[in-house]
Amino acid sequence: MVKAVDEQNAREMVRGIGPRLAGVRKERGWTQAVLAGMLGLEKESVSRLETGQVAMSIERLVLFCEALDVSVEEILTSASVHPTDSARSLIASLKGLPPAQRAIVLKTAQHLAALLKKEQHDE
Repeated sequence: MVKAVDEQNAREMVRGIGPRLAGVRKERGWTQAVLAGMLGLEKESVSRLETGQVAMSIERLVLFCEALDVSVEEILTSASVHPTDSARSLIASLKGLPPAQRAIVLKTAQHLAALLKKEQHDE
């Protein structure tokens, strides 16, 4: 039963990536068609990725972020404006993992970051 809850949380987390990317795209004043053209995709594909109807791979996330000139870290955590070597290293380490395992790594990192922030706040 715990596994099902974890998988559900992971799916929700992954679905949140698309809407965050859509928000950045809209901040840039771009339509889905403009972004699709930059990425070599159909507008409908961008729509499905932004709405979470289709899961976004790490590789595609990196491409979206490069096109939007936003860091993967910012999309995943809303913590940074500029890409970092650490974020790139983390993405590289996830390459080849199945989506469920990538989601577990992301969830674990989010929990750890929350604990560290709480610890820092308590000091």
